[in-house]
Amino acid sequence: MADAYMCLYISVRSFIRHTLSIFLYLLTFAVPQWMLMSIFSSVEHILYTLICFSGAFLLLTLIHFVESVKYDWPWNWLAIGSCYELMTLGVGSFVMNTQLNTVMLAVAVALLIFGLVLVLCFFIISGYDYPNPYKLASLAALGLVLVIVAMLAGTYRDRSWMDVALLLFSLNVLLLMISYVLISFQNLDVLIKPDTLLLGFVLYINYTLVLVASFICIQRCEHSFDVSRVVQKASPYG
Repeated sequence: MADAYMCLYISVRSFIRHTLSIFLYLLTFAVPQWMLMSIFSSVEHILYTLICFSGAFLLLTLIHFVESVKYDWPWNWLAIGSCYELMTLGVGSFVMNTQLNTVMLAVAVALLIFGLVLVLCFFIISGYDYPNPYKLASLAALGLVLVIVAMLAGTYRDRSWMDVALLLFSLNVLLLMISYVLISFQNLDVLIKPDTLLLGFVLYINYTLVLVASFICIQRCEHSFDVSRVVQKASPYG
C-alpha cells in the first residue's frame, strides 16, 4: 500500500500545474452554462441558489470525511462532478434574468481578483514568515458570522448595513482563499496527485464566491448609477 501511494507523489511544480489546470477546465465548462442561463432564463429565484449551494457544501463535507469518496475512482469523480454542477447551477440561478454583459463583466472581474490573490499568495509564501493559515481560516469563518449579523441589521434596521455585509463577505472570501492556499502549501509533502482534483475544485468554489461578490457589487453600482441618472433628469438643473 505504501508503494502504491509513493507512486502517486509528484513534484511541487507538477502538483501546482495540475491543480490550476483542473481549475481552468472547471471554469471553462462553467462559463457557457452561466451564459446560457443568463440568456434563456426569464425568472431568477434565490431559493434555487441556496438549495444548490447547500447541497454542494454538504457533498463537499462528505468528500472530505469519506476516504473512498475522496480518492477511489469513479466515486471521487462522480462526487466532485455532482458537487461541481451544484455549484455551477447555483451561481447560474443567481445570475438568471441578468444582461449577459453584466455576467461576463463579473466573470472577468472575479478572475482578475482571483489571479491577484494567487500572486499575493506567492509573495506571502516566498516571505517564509507568513501567519498561521489555520488561524486565518478561523478568522474568516468568524467574519462570515459577522456577515450574517450585518445582513440581519440591514434587513431590520438600516439598509446601509447591507453594504457592510457585502464588504465583509468579499474580504472574508479572499481571506479564506489565502488561508486555503497556505494550508495546501504547508501540506504539500503529504499531498498526492489525486488531491489535485479536490484542490482544483475547492479553488473553483473560492472563485464562484468571489464571482458572487463581484456580481453583487456590479449590480449595486449599476443601480446607483441608474438612480443618480434618473434624479439628474428629474432635476430642473439637469
